Amino acid sequence: MDDDGWRSTRMRDRAAGAAVMEQVVRLHTQAPPRSAIERALGTRPIGADTAPWFAGALGEREVGALLDRLPEGWSVFHAVPVGTRPDASGAVADVDHIVVGPTGVFVVNTKHHRGQRVWVGERAVLVGGQKQPYLRNSDLEASRVRGVLAQAGIVAPVTAVVVLVGTKEVTVRQQPRRVVVLRAEQLVRWLTRRPAVLDAATTAAVARLFDDPATWQPVGSCADTVQRFAVIEREVRNAQLVRAGWLLAIALGAVAVALPLIPALQH
Repeated sequence: MDDDGWRSTRMRDRAAGAAVMEQVVRLHTQAPPRSAIERALGTRPIGADTAPWFAGALGEREVGALLDRLPEGWSVFHAVPVGTRPDASGAVADVDHIVVGPTGVFVVNTKHHRGQRVWVGERAVLVGGQKQPYLRNSDLEASRVRGVLAQAGIVAPVTAVVVLVGTKEVTVRQQPRRVVVLRAEQLVRWLTRRPAVLDAATTAAVARLFDDPATWQPVGSCADTVQRFAVIEREVRNAQLVRAGWLLAIALGAVAVALPLIPALQH
């Protein structure tokens, strides 16, 4: 066991969105706190640089909750660190979710695009008309997982999957050759309805391999991160309620001003 005790944590115990939540907490801690006036007005407690990470964490947690519905015989691992070195932000590349079951091994990349229109073609994914690198990145993540299996001498098919959360509309012109793109609500049904390709022994061997923290880059417990993210999430939700209250007050004030004018207008 390392000095920081990271090997004591099983990978299956990591929370969905753990790596992204760590980034949210780090950025939020570095940002100046809101003033009393900003709190009273319901100013959003997270900045523009933190907002995409916050949305990403919510998306991964939503998909994680869906994957909890998988039947017995399936294993799910969240925020699995597959990178070899930290990026500019200090984070190591991670796979949002790895799913292991009778129908294979699935490397799931969650993308949260609330209210957006998404177009899917053989070689591209466009969000709001803008091309995104989701296919290339997902294929790379799947290749890394294939390498882990090959090094362990385990033969199992690995499929890259991009899961879209909160989209307004998804148009699939053609599914990409190497990556499957799905809405979040389709995921569990799609996983379980595929043909079985792994026997119970192989499925269990893959799950044991992925559950061992020594298979991946070092990670610590995410319990403190989850708790701190929950505090930030409550702050965001409370700010939304305050803003909604102000909008309601303004609307009621406008009605109060308009009501005395109605009889005069009628005459």
